[in-house]
Amino acid sequence: MNVSTKSEYGLRALIYLAANNAESGGAAIPAREIAEKWSVPVKYLEQILKTLKETGIVTSQVGIGGGYRLARPATLITTGEVIRILDGRISPMGCVSSYDYEPCEFENACGLKMLWARARAALVGVLDQTTIADLCIEADRQRGGGLKSSSGHQ
Repeated sequence: MNVSTKSEYGLRALIYLAANNAESGGAAIPAREIAEKWSVPVKYLEQILKTLKETGIVTSQVGIGGGYRLARPATLITTGEVIRILDGRISPMGCVSSYDYEPCEFENACGLKMLWARARAALVGVLDQTTIADLCIEADRQRGGGLKSSSGHQ
């Protein structure tokens, strides 16, 4: 499994939205604010947020006070779902992917398939059971509330 910056930035954006949602009274948070917090190019982040909007993870609001918010509670958004949306398969190899299966010429007699299947099961087990809310709790614990907005969206 190779996690791209797309998934990393997408997950960071969702953590930020979730951590600041209650603090902002549910107000939309601009992509620029999220990009500044995580030192992410705003145009790249907007592309990621657009994909997350198209797949029902976030909603957006245009105009004054515009920005993004989670489309459903952070407890119902798993990291596995987000990574699949942004990066595709989670499996280390295509021959064991249930999302994006790719046959291999050695598949029938390959002893490695068992290894890749076990690695996939471990990854899926962790990623599909870890929610954005879980990541917020951990980040807040580690940083003592460091994810909170500093530009008035509190």
